[in-house]
Amino acid sequence: MPNMDGYTLTSNIRLLDQAKNIYIILHTSLSGVFNEAMVHKVGANAFLAKFNPDELADHVMKQVHGDNYE
Repeated sequence: MPNMDGYTLTSNIRLLDQAKNIYIILHTSLSGVFNEAMVHKVGANAFLAKFNPDELADHVMKQVHGDNYE
């Protein structure tokens, strides 16, 4: 993103009372232990390394249809 990374965006969203419960997946080309630690630090719900479209779609569908989605 040109002006802000996903970690900063997530941190800012978590500060807003009306948006703090939004489910956030950080979908990034970066991977590793550092990124997983940052996911927890900023309050994201999940981390997916780019690019596995099936895994991303599965996460989205579970949020739309609930944990029972298969």
